[in-house]
Amino acid sequence: MAKSNLRETGKNITELGPFWLWNRKQVQRLLIEEVGRPTFDAATAQGKGVIVASPHFGAWELAGLLLSIEAPIHFLYRPNRNSQLDQPVIASRERFGGKCYPITSRGLGGLVRALKKAETIAILPDQEPADDHGVFAPLYGVPAYTMTFMANLAQRTGAPVIFTAVERLPKGQGYRVHYFSPDDDLYHDDPERSAASLNRSVERCIDVAPDQYMWNYKRFKKTPPGTPSRY
Repeated sequence: MAKSNLRETGKNITELGPFWLWNRKQVQRLLIEEVGRPTFDAATAQGKGVIVASPHFGAWELAGLLLSIEAPIHFLYRPNRNSQLDQPVIASRERFGGKCYPITSRGLGGLVRALKKAETIAILPDQEPADDHGVFAPLYGVPAYTMTFMANLAQRTGAPVIFTAVERLPKGQGYRVHYFSPDDDLYHDDPERSAASLNRSVERCIDVAPDQYMWNYKRFKKTPPGTPSRY
């Protein structure tokens, strides 16, 4: 499992060139199958915008890129520590019509405006939030500091949340995208109950192919008070 995960991590690096540089038709040909696509289409048809939640699983970089080919999509991203890398990365993600917003009050405001226009936004739901912007909720039974922003945004705007998992097929065959809805607890006003629902959906994404999750991302870095570091 660990060896397989290291191989998949390597693929995360080598596939960035095609994702960031290939033209529209080349990128579209990478998509082999969509599982549960009617779920996403039904959410779009509600006319309230859609929140696409795509965790660090498989070819997560490809999810928003494919959707941006179809319609405007707005991404939330964490600025790179090396500012020189930001512009080429942003340019590649925006080249088919997407729009990137940094994790700032202005950026969050841009996402709200996009939803009000019934457009689609994309968020990494397993990204560890800043202090006082999350709660602890179980992820495979381990307490993980989990964002409350996404659920709050859904409650505030009425936009449905759709989770996506972009599965990498073996031997360069392409990619399979899975779409599914979270359970109703995600929209509950109890933040811990909502966060637990969010992590159940993240687990569902990972369960598609556990060795394709980015386990080297330190998801359990923050621990409950009085407990030792896991790293």
